[in-house]
Amino acid sequence: MTPKAFEHSQSREPMLNPAEKIIEEWLAQTPSENLPGKGRPLDLEEYFRWPEDYRLAYSLLKNAGYVPEEVEQLREIDHLRKQIDRCADAGLRKKLESQLEQEQVSLNIRLEKRRHRRKA
Repeated sequence: MTPKAFEHSQSREPMLNPAEKIIEEWLAQTPSENLPGKGRPLDLEEYFRWPEDYRLAYSLLKNAGYVPEEVEQLREIDHLRKQIDRCADAGLRKKLESQLEQEQVSLNIRLEKRRHRRKA
């Protein structure tokens, strides 16, 4: 064992892996008052509702600002419903209702495919 390795093994600091070291450095430089969600408990309920084999991927995508396609479709459906409610033009309303129906069918097909994959 080299003198430096022996000295490090005798230190009271636990050995940190590179990711832990980066986190420790960031925490030392960043005031804790600015952390997002400070003082609130972590909400892990949503995380555990996801299928186990999707959890890591969904978590990474969510943290990066992306959402599953189904969520985007639900947002689009909601947007179309609001447009239909505000629409005064009969021709445009009919077109929006057709788009809404297409989105709903597409979402239902996507969800049904997902259910079948889970059963397989």
